[in-house]
Amino acid sequence: MSTLTEPPPTTAVTKDKDKILCEICGDQLELDHPGIQCVQGHHYCTDCSANIVRLFFSEPQQNIPLRCQKCCIELIPNVFERQLTEEQLGIYIDHILVFSFAEGFLLENERLDHCPFCTNAVIRNINAAHIFYCDHPECGKVSCLICRKACPKFEVDYATDELIAEMEKHFKCVELADDKRELDRYVELGQKVPCPNCGLAGMKDDACTHMTCLKCSQLWCYFCGKKVEDCDRARDSNNGIFDHNHNWNLGPKRCPMYLTQIHELDNRWPKDDFECLAWFHRNRSLRFLREAFEKLGEERIKQVDAHFNTITTCGFTLEEILEEDLTLIKYPQIS
Repeated sequence: MSTLTEPPPTTAVTKDKDKILCEICGDQLELDHPGIQCVQGHHYCTDCSANIVRLFFSEPQQNIPLRCQKCCIELIPNVFERQLTEEQLGIYIDHILVFSFAEGFLLENERLDHCPFCTNAVIRNINAAHIFYCDHPECGKVSCLICRKACPKFEVDYATDELIAEMEKHFKCVELADDKRELDRYVELGQKVPCPNCGLAGMKDDACTHMTCLKCSQLWCYFCGKKVEDCDRARDSNNGIFDHNHNWNLGPKRCPMYLTQIHELDNRWPKDDFECLAWFHRNRSLRFLREAFEKLGEERIKQVDAHFNTITTCGFTLEEILEEDLTLIKYPQIS
């Protein structure tokens, strides 16, 4: 039985169960290594941990709460914090305090806006403009809250053509903001599967497709994403979610218990656990991106990509998104 939020196992989830390997570079680690870990037991060496720290501080407001690079489940806070310098720790704590405050005190019609260039944050109306004027005495920058970049600061009534052109780019950000947010959501959905009851999302390990959410205790299937009570199951049987796997190879209403089983039916699928998981999420990502194209339209998405590079940097080509055969399992003809 798999979970998305189980405590770190005594050995990491790797191809060799007796070894702990860094999830990024593959280096073998000691059991008590000083690098970062997540609550699901994914480990990172000190060099890769340093890169994760740099990623966090490149845009801390967007990277709280801390998430694992592999499964998107929470990092263990104290092992992240011990990577930080005294100065970094102070900045990190400032952001955590702001985040915690916002979680508990924001009203429904309010949002918390962060300056991209300092720790300043301000509670504003949810419909406030996306141009942010930081009033921190050591910052004072003007920024766009959509692209998170600096905006021209007009000191006088007269503005050059260059400043006007730069500001118009940020007006374009506002025009495309909703589409960008929707496209970003589709990109993110492809890399993790949410609990169908509470929405806690992450990436499974190499165990079976049966998931138990430790947040809400819901039992569900990672492959189809359905609660056990909503899954198609064998009739007149009392084996719970295992009945959802019975005769899975006969049609798409049932799901395999292990992803490696699919190779026997459809040789496009790999034989290796981790390669199967990567194949599943690649297919899932492409399906969500294709759904985004169908919903928003190719022309609108091209505008978002031209402005924000969302598709250009997602790892897939337009040809793959729009033309690849995304049939999840190809079942043989059954007479």
